[in-house]
Amino acid sequence: MLDINIQTAEWPGEMEAILGELQQLRESNALLKKRQTEFEAELSLAARVQQSLAPRSLVWNDVSVETHYSPVHTIGGDFGIVFPHNDEALTILMCDVSGHGIGSALMANRIYSETLQQLEREATPSKLLQHLHDFARVRLAIDGFYFTMAAVRFSAGGRRATFVGGGHPPAMHVSNGGVRLLESQNGILGGLSEPTRHASWAEDIEFAPGDRLVLYTDGLVEVFDRLDNMLGVEGLETLVLQSAKRPLPEMRRTILEGVAAWGHGSLGDDVSLVIVEVR
Repeated sequence: MLDINIQTAEWPGEMEAILGELQQLRESNALLKKRQTEFEAELSLAARVQQSLAPRSLVWNDVSVETHYSPVHTIGGDFGIVFPHNDEALTILMCDVSGHGIGSALMANRIYSETLQQLEREATPSKLLQHLHDFARVRLAIDGFYFTMAAVRFSAGGRRATFVGGGHPPAMHVSNGGVRLLESQNGILGGLSEPTRHASWAEDIEFAPGDRLVLYTDGLVEVFDRLDNMLGVEGLETLVLQSAKRPLPEMRRTILEGVAAWGHGSLGDDVSLVIVEVR
Protein backbone atom coordinates (compact mmCIF):
# COMPACT_ATOMS: atom_id res chain seq x y z
CA MET A 1 0.00 0.00 0.00
CA LEU A 2 2.90 2.29 0.72
CA ASP A 3 4.37 1.71 -2.75
CA ILE A 4 1.07 2.62 -4.44
CA ASN A 5 0.87 5.91 -2.56
CA ILE A 6 4.43 6.82 -3.57
CA GLN A 7 3.77 6.08 -7.26
CA THR A 8 0.54 8.03 -7.17
CA ALA A 9 2.31 10.99 -5.60
CA GLU A 10 5.05 10.95 -8.29
CA TRP A 11 2.68 10.65 -11.30
CA PRO A 12 1.65 14.33 -11.50
CA GLY A 13 5.30 15.35 -11.67
CA GLU A 14 5.96 12.91 -14.53
CA MET A 15 2.91 14.18 -16.39
CA GLU A 16 4.11 17.74 -15.97
CA ALA A 17 7.51 16.82 -17.42
CA ILE A 18 5.92 15.04 -20.39
CA LEU A 19 3.61 17.96 -21.08
CA GLY A 20 6.59 20.30 -20.91
CA GLU A 21 8.49 18.21 -23.44
CA LEU A 22 5.44 18.14 -25.74
CA GLN A 23 5.19 21.93 -25.53
CA GLN A 24 8.87 22.28 -26.42
CA LEU A 25 8.35 19.93 -29.35
CA ARG A 26 5.39 21.99 -30.58
CA GLU A 27 7.43 25.18 -30.33
CA SER A 28 10.36 23.57 -32.18
CA ASN A 29 8.05 22.31 -34.94
CA ALA A 30 6.45 25.75 -35.25
CA LEU A 31 9.90 27.34 -35.55
CA LEU A 32 10.99 24.81 -38.16
CA LYS A 33 7.81 25.41 -40.14
CA LYS A 34 8.37 29.18 -39.97
CA ARG A 35 11.94 28.83 -41.20
CA GLN A 36 10.86 26.45 -43.96
CA THR A 37 8.25 28.97 -45.11
CA GLU A 38 10.88 31.73 -45.10
CA PHE A 39 13.33 29.53 -47.03
CA GLU A 40 10.71 28.61 -49.63
CA ALA A 41 9.83 32.29 -50.07
CA GLU A 42 13.52 33.17 -50.56
CA LEU A 43 13.95 30.26 -52.97
CA SER A 44 10.92 31.42 -54.95
CA LEU A 45 12.42 34.91 -55.20
CA ALA A 46 15.76 33.42 -56.27
CA ALA A 47 13.97 31.39 -58.95
CA ARG A 48 12.35 34.55 -60.34
CA VAL A 49 15.74 36.27 -60.41
CA GLN A 50 17.30 33.22 -62.07
CA GLN A 51 14.53 33.14 -64.66
CA SER A 52 15.52 36.67 -65.67
CA LEU A 53 18.85 35.20 -66.85
CA ALA A 54 17.10 33.01 -69.41
CA PRO A 55 17.64 34.05 -73.05
CA ARG A 56 14.78 36.00 -74.62
CA SER A 57 13.09 35.42 -77.96
CA LEU A 58 13.22 38.33 -80.38
CA VAL A 59 13.37 39.43 -84.01
CA TRP A 60 16.44 41.39 -85.16
CA ASN A 61 16.72 42.47 -88.81
CA ASP A 62 16.38 39.18 -90.75
CA VAL A 63 17.08 37.03 -87.69
CA SER A 64 14.41 35.37 -85.51
CA VAL A 65 15.34 33.87 -82.15
CA GLU A 66 13.32 31.26 -80.23
CA THR A 67 14.39 30.25 -76.71
CA HIS A 68 13.67 27.80 -73.88
CA TYR A 69 15.04 27.40 -70.34
CA SER A 70 14.10 25.00 -67.54
CA PRO A 71 16.24 24.28 -64.44
CA VAL A 72 16.39 20.75 -63.06
CA HIS A 73 15.85 22.19 -59.58
CA THR A 74 14.11 25.43 -58.59
CA ILE A 75 17.22 27.36 -59.62
CA GLY A 76 20.10 26.29 -61.82
CA GLY A 77 23.40 27.21 -63.41
CA ASP A 78 22.48 27.83 -67.06
CA PHE A 79 22.03 31.27 -68.54
CA GLY A 80 21.74 32.77 -71.99
CA ILE A 81 21.89 36.24 -73.46
CA VAL A 82 20.40 37.63 -76.67
CA PHE A 83 22.06 41.05 -76.99
CA PRO A 84 21.42 43.40 -79.92
CA HIS A 85 24.15 45.96 -80.62
CA ASN A 86 21.72 48.40 -82.26
CA ASP A 87 21.25 47.40 -85.92
CA GLU A 88 24.91 46.58 -86.47
CA ALA A 89 25.28 43.25 -84.70
CA LEU A 90 23.51 40.68 -82.55
CA THR A 91 25.31 38.55 -79.97
CA ILE A 92 23.76 35.31 -78.72
CA LEU A 93 25.52 33.25 -76.09
CA MET A 94 24.84 30.34 -73.80
CA CYS A 95 26.64 29.41 -70.59
CA ASP A 96 26.53 26.28 -68.43
CA VAL A 97 28.05 26.57 -64.94
CA SER A 98 29.21 23.39 -63.21
CA GLY A 99 27.03 21.98 -60.46
CA HIS A 100 23.38 22.51 -59.55
CA GLY A 101 21.32 24.41 -57.07
CA ILE A 102 22.00 27.57 -55.09
CA GLY A 103 25.80 27.66 -55.36
CA SER A 104 25.70 27.11 -59.11
CA ALA A 105 23.03 29.80 -59.50
CA LEU A 106 25.10 32.33 -57.55
CA MET A 107 28.12 31.69 -59.76
CA ALA A 108 25.97 31.96 -62.89
CA ASN A 109 24.63 35.31 -61.71
CA ARG A 110 28.15 36.64 -61.17
CA ILE A 111 29.37 35.52 -64.58
CA TYR A 112 26.18 36.84 -66.18
CA SER A 113 26.81 40.33 -64.79
CA GLU A 114 30.41 40.31 -65.99
CA THR A 115 29.31 39.08 -69.42
CA LEU A 116 26.83 41.93 -69.80
CA GLN A 117 29.50 44.47 -68.93
CA GLN A 118 31.80 43.06 -71.59
CA LEU A 119 29.05 43.02 -74.22
CA GLU A 120 28.24 46.65 -73.47
CA ARG A 121 31.93 47.39 -74.10
CA GLU A 122 31.61 45.68 -77.50
CA ALA A 123 34.00 42.83 -76.69
CA THR A 124 34.33 40.36 -79.56
CA PRO A 125 33.21 36.78 -78.84
CA SER A 126 36.80 35.50 -78.60
CA LYS A 127 37.91 38.31 -76.28
CA LEU A 128 34.76 37.81 -74.23
CA LEU A 129 35.54 34.15 -73.53
CA GLN A 130 39.16 34.91 -72.71
CA HIS A 131 38.13 37.68 -70.31
CA LEU A 132 35.54 35.50 -68.55
CA HIS A 133 38.05 32.68 -68.21
CA ASP A 134 40.58 35.02 -66.59
CA PHE A 135 37.88 36.64 -64.46
CA ALA A 136 36.73 33.29 -63.06
CA ARG A 137 40.28 32.21 -62.26
CA VAL A 138 41.28 35.45 -60.55
CA ARG A 139 38.08 36.80 -58.97
CA LEU A 140 36.20 33.57 -58.18
CA ALA A 141 39.11 31.15 -57.69
CA ILE A 142 37.14 28.15 -56.43
CA ASP A 143 38.60 24.65 -56.69
CA GLY A 144 36.67 22.42 -59.06
CA PHE A 145 34.64 25.25 -60.52
CA TYR A 146 34.36 25.63 -64.29
CA PHE A 147 31.89 26.65 -66.95
CA THR A 148 31.33 26.20 -70.66
CA MET A 149 30.13 28.78 -73.15
CA ALA A 150 29.20 29.19 -76.80
CA ALA A 151 28.82 32.64 -78.36
CA VAL A 152 27.88 33.81 -81.84
CA ARG A 153 27.82 37.36 -83.19
CA PHE A 154 25.68 38.06 -86.25
CA SER A 155 26.38 40.94 -88.61
CA ALA A 156 25.33 42.06 -92.11
CA GLY A 157 21.67 41.69 -91.11
CA GLY A 158 22.28 38.06 -90.14
CA ARG A 159 24.12 36.86 -93.23
CA ARG A 160 27.47 36.53 -91.50
CA ALA A 161 28.45 35.41 -88.02
CA THR A 162 31.46 34.68 -85.85
CA PHE A 163 31.23 31.63 -83.60
CA VAL A 164 33.39 30.70 -80.61
CA GLY A 165 33.00 27.92 -78.07
CA GLY A 166 34.76 26.98 -74.85
CA GLY A 167 34.14 23.36 -73.83
CA HIS A 168 30.49 23.63 -74.89
CA PRO A 169 28.47 21.02 -76.81
CA PRO A 170 28.69 21.64 -80.57
CA ALA A 171 26.27 24.15 -82.05
CA MET A 172 24.30 22.96 -85.09
CA HIS A 173 24.17 24.92 -88.34
CA VAL A 174 21.20 23.66 -90.37
CA SER A 175 21.56 24.39 -94.08
CA ASN A 176 20.47 22.71 -97.35
CA GLY A 177 18.83 19.80 -95.55
CA GLY A 178 21.90 18.92 -93.50
CA VAL A 179 23.54 19.76 -90.19
CA ARG A 180 27.06 21.04 -89.73
CA LEU A 181 28.43 20.72 -86.20
CA LEU A 182 30.32 23.74 -84.89
CA GLU A 183 32.72 22.34 -82.33
CA SER A 184 34.23 24.36 -79.51
CA GLN A 185 37.70 25.54 -80.47
CA ASN A 186 38.71 25.87 -76.83
CA GLY A 187 38.54 23.88 -73.60
CA ILE A 188 36.39 24.48 -70.54
CA LEU A 189 36.64 27.91 -68.94
CA GLY A 190 37.61 28.95 -65.44
CA GLY A 191 39.01 25.60 -64.33
CA LEU A 192 42.44 25.42 -65.96
CA SER A 193 45.42 27.76 -66.17
CA GLU A 194 44.68 28.37 -69.84
CA PRO A 195 41.81 27.20 -72.06
CA THR A 196 42.88 24.67 -74.68
CA ARG A 197 43.43 26.53 -77.94
CA HIS A 198 43.23 25.01 -81.38
CA ALA A 199 44.22 26.47 -84.73
CA SER A 200 41.53 29.13 -84.64
CA TRP A 201 40.08 30.98 -81.64
CA ALA A 202 36.88 31.78 -83.59
CA GLU A 203 35.09 30.59 -86.73
CA ASP A 204 33.37 32.68 -89.39
CA ILE A 205 30.07 31.40 -90.80
CA GLU A 206 27.99 32.43 -93.81
CA PHE A 207 24.20 32.10 -93.54
CA ALA A 208 21.74 31.77 -96.40
CA PRO A 209 18.00 32.53 -96.16
CA GLY A 210 16.30 29.65 -94.36
CA ASP A 211 19.41 28.56 -92.45
CA ARG A 212 19.07 27.86 -88.75
CA LEU A 213 21.46 27.69 -85.83
CA VAL A 214 20.83 25.63 -82.68
CA LEU A 215 22.59 26.31 -79.37
CA TYR A 216 21.93 24.20 -76.26
CA THR A 217 23.39 22.98 -72.98
CA ASP A 218 24.39 19.39 -72.24
CA GLY A 219 21.19 18.79 -70.27
CA LEU A 220 19.53 18.30 -73.65
CA VAL A 221 21.89 15.52 -74.82
CA GLU A 222 22.90 13.76 -71.58
CA VAL A 223 19.51 12.05 -71.42
CA PHE A 224 19.23 8.27 -70.94
CA ASP A 225 16.57 5.73 -71.89
CA ARG A 226 15.53 2.63 -69.92
CA LEU A 227 18.54 0.71 -71.28
CA ASP A 228 20.92 3.49 -70.18
CA ASN A 229 21.56 4.58 -73.78
CA MET A 230 22.35 8.29 -74.02
CA LEU A 231 20.58 10.45 -76.59
CA GLY A 232 23.81 12.29 -77.31
CA VAL A 233 24.62 14.87 -79.94
CA GLU A 234 23.69 12.47 -82.75
CA GLY A 235 20.23 11.89 -81.29
CA LEU A 236 19.63 15.61 -80.89
CA GLU A 237 20.89 16.18 -84.43
CA THR A 238 18.24 13.76 -85.69
CA LEU A 239 15.51 15.67 -83.81
CA VAL A 240 16.80 18.95 -85.22
CA LEU A 241 16.73 17.66 -88.81
CA GLN A 242 13.25 16.19 -88.40
CA SER A 243 11.84 19.53 -87.25
CA ALA A 244 13.99 22.02 -89.17
CA LYS A 245 11.24 22.95 -91.67
CA ARG A 246 8.67 23.78 -89.02
CA PRO A 247 8.04 27.27 -87.61
CA LEU A 248 10.45 28.07 -84.80
CA PRO A 249 7.98 27.59 -81.90
CA GLU A 250 6.96 24.18 -83.31
CA MET A 251 10.59 23.21 -83.86
CA ARG A 252 11.40 24.08 -80.25
CA ARG A 253 8.41 22.09 -78.97
CA THR A 254 9.18 19.10 -81.17
CA ILE A 255 12.81 18.94 -80.00
CA LEU A 256 11.85 19.15 -76.33
CA GLU A 257 9.12 16.54 -76.71
CA GLY A 258 11.54 14.24 -78.55
CA VAL A 259 14.11 14.56 -75.78
CA ALA A 260 11.46 13.88 -73.13
CA ALA A 261 10.20 10.83 -75.05
CA TRP A 262 13.73 9.40 -75.16
CA GLY A 263 14.47 9.93 -71.49
CA HIS A 264 13.51 7.59 -68.66
CA GLY A 265 12.34 9.56 -65.66
CA SER A 266 12.95 13.24 -65.04
CA LEU A 267 15.83 15.14 -66.63
CA GLY A 268 19.01 15.24 -64.59
CA ASP A 269 20.36 18.64 -65.61
CA ASP A 270 19.30 22.15 -66.50
CA VAL A 271 18.07 22.57 -70.08
CA SER A 272 18.62 25.62 -72.28
CA LEU A 273 17.83 25.82 -75.99
CA VAL A 274 18.14 28.65 -78.52
CA ILE A 275 17.08 28.30 -82.16
CA VAL A 276 17.99 31.04 -84.66
CA GLU A 277 16.55 31.41 -88.14
CA VAL A 278 17.93 33.67 -90.85
CA ARG A 279 15.21 34.77 -93.25
